Amino acid sequence: MLTRNLNNIIEKNQLNKLVSEPTDSYYDHTTFTIHSLSEFVLLIESLTELYKKFPYYSFVYRGMSDYRWILTPSLERKISETKHGSDIEHSLAVEFSSEFPTLFQNTDSHFIKIAKMQHFGIPTRLLDFTLNPLISLFFACSDHSRTAGRIAFTLSKIHYYDDPCVECSSSLYLYDDCLNIKLDDLILPYKIPVSNYLFHTYANHYDTSPLFVKPLYLDDRMKVQRSVFLLFHNCIRDIADNNYYEKNIDHNNQFQFENLEDIYQEQIDNPFLFWGDRPFFIVNKTSFKKLTDTYRKLEINKFWEQIETAFSNRFYLQPFIDPIEMPDIWFNFASIIIPSECKKIIINQLKHIGIDEAYVYPEAEHMANRIKNQYR
Repeated sequence: MLTRNLNNIIEKNQLNKLVSEPTDSYYDHTTFTIHSLSEFVLLIESLTELYKKFPYYSFVYRGMSDYRWILTPSLERKISETKHGSDIEHSLAVEFSSEFPTLFQNTDSHFIKIAKMQHFGIPTRLLDFTLNPLISLFFACSDHSRTAGRIAFTLSKIHYYDDPCVECSSSLYLYDDCLNIKLDDLILPYKIPVSNYLFHTYANHYDTSPLFVKPLYLDDRMKVQRSVFLLFHNCIRDIADNNYYEKNIDHNNQFQFENLEDIYQEQIDNPFLFWGDRPFFIVNKTSFKKLTDTYRKLEINKFWEQIETAFSNRFYLQPFIDPIEMPDIWFNFASIIIPSECKKIIINQLKHIGIDEAYVYPEAEHMANRIKNQYR
């Protein structure tokens, strides 16, 4: 967990002066406040010690000019702001690709397609992050001058765009209705078992859920910004809820090793989704760990055999984007707050080391702004 490792770094490097109280219940995690570029560099330099412990992981950062913004993709924000449902993802993709077909001619990758849509401002299930902490600092300070900024960061494995599980989640824009699509059918073209997809998504406690993905760098801007995307998948229902609430259903002993009441106790007590007067069972890290732990108690050579039997034809997509789970926000993420009165100072300090609008946005119009502003 990031929190535990950060506590060790804070103590070792005497960073207590930079530690502050969390701003709200959503970001109720380790929080730092910096007032200058030098304090920021000191903090980032201290964080790099964790690379020795996690050599195959990377820090990823998201700079937000308003500290109150939460980590949710533009597609989810679009759905909540309009009267459209989740089918808007399909409509947006079809409309955009019909207007600019040449953008999609040379790729069969679903992830690259939605990355292109994200790049041009179409709402998608991707959320922008960067591997460069200075880029995140620029974004946190470059707007909303009267409001504190935030950099949310985590340490995670970076996946590649050709990962089958990444491609599978990215393909959901193809469907105009994701309600009750069987997970077995969704993953079939990608030749991965259901268990592989679920373990990839839920099991690793050092990976945040969903997945951080490094895209093809489509232009100089993405390359300069060291872009990575957080890919959100849809909620997944476990139809074991039928077996739990309707005891007479015969599933050929599919659930014979499971105590469903224990696995889904949290959702039975505090339902996330309802069907009629009963809750759906929605998969999350906690329930998935309890589920798989049940099978780890079996003989080791029977684990995968029983898992495949138990997982077959069992999981169905729901038409809702699965948010980052709150335990991940609390324990796998941390924040850096930049007070509003420090933003302009830090932007000027960044300019002196070459991080300015023209660097972050290397297109001609932004370079022209730099040149113009030199002669004020």
